[in-house]
Amino acid sequence: MSKFLIVTDTTSTLIPQDSEKYGIEIVPLSVLNKGIEYADGIDINAEQFADLLRNGEMPTTSQPNIGRVEELMKKWKAADYDAILIITISSYLSGTYQGFLMTAKNLDMKNVHVIDSLTVGAPMLDMALTAKRYADAGRSLDDILTMLKSKIKDTYSMLYPKNLEQLKKGGRISPVAAGMASLLKIKPLLYLKEDGTCVEKYGMARTDSKIYDMIIEEFKKRNVNAETHEFYIMEAEGMENVEVFLSKAKEAFGTDMSFKIIQLPAVLTCHAGLGSFAVQSCLKN
Repeated sequence: MSKFLIVTDTTSTLIPQDSEKYGIEIVPLSVLNKGIEYADGIDINAEQFADLLRNGEMPTTSQPNIGRVEELMKKWKAADYDAILIITISSYLSGTYQGFLMTAKNLDMKNVHVIDSLTVGAPMLDMALTAKRYADAGRSLDDILTMLKSKIKDTYSMLYPKNLEQLKKGGRISPVAAGMASLLKIKPLLYLKEDGTCVEKYGMARTDSKIYDMIIEEFKKRNVNAETHEFYIMEAEGMENVEVFLSKAKEAFGTDMSFKIIQLPAVLTCHAGLGSFAVQSCLKN
């Protein structure tokens, strides 16, 4: 049987404590605050990060520390894997993908396959877990790459931020647009473009209920159902809203549709803000 290593980064929602349990290597992105660099999930967890936001701090995020990446990849090279599959956040949203490519080239690691997920969050975790399951079952490298390609083509993400303040601080939306939304008391619904390039406005509404209807309608339009798709909800202290959304979603999709709820990691909360939640789907395999 071939010896494969599956790797992902912390934007996948996989926390370092679960890395050993799943047999998947996890590489932390960096959180920067007041000139100090923290490894996501190692030096700072979601709760500690939330405290920074509540205290008015303005942390930023960055791709994994290159020194850490090189150290890890040297260790992987010495382990002599047949193939190393690294599933990263969309290359349009972070330099993580390019960082792995560059390091693999510098270390002359020809067995490394860096996979641009073109997404972020739970679908990445789904891809990593499925790749590990395929590898453990003795499936070929081609089988795993084909599976990942099919998942990348059929994933969709929508984000409902509590407000646009954190997105404004991160430069993801203009101060004028954020100010107008606040002034008019309009709630925004965002989505990640399917090519992974950027987060765009999907629509606006004055009530949570209307936002929830818009989310449900879009996923139903995409034929997301219990037989063909996994459904994920990522939240950052937004469970009160999530529970209301779930009551509507279960009625719309049926009781056989399960919704996996995951805590939004620090590096994503940095942009979405506290009180936010995201709804994501990924093709089953």
